[in-house]
Amino acid sequence: MLEWRQMPDTTLEERIAGLEGSYKELTKRIDDLRSEMHRGFDGVRAETNELRAEVRTNFRWTMSLILINWLSVLAAIFLVAARK
Repeated sequence: MLEWRQMPDTTLEERIAGLEGSYKELTKRIDDLRSEMHRGFDGVRAETNELRAEVRTNFRWTMSLILINWLSVLAAIFLVAARK
């Protein structure tokens, strides 16, 4: 943690200049953090879109298999019923 010490040989202008420099550094760091967060969010968004596409594909495969299964069961029932 930084400790603020008031030096007896510094003028008000020097202290204000130091504060302005600190402010500019903090502003730069905040802007860097903001842009890094946006890059991270863009990465998460891209990965989410990939996962969504994969889930959609898996859902279609699962529904197709269920439909084929039900159709084959219904066909077997109709074939057994038609023989009687």
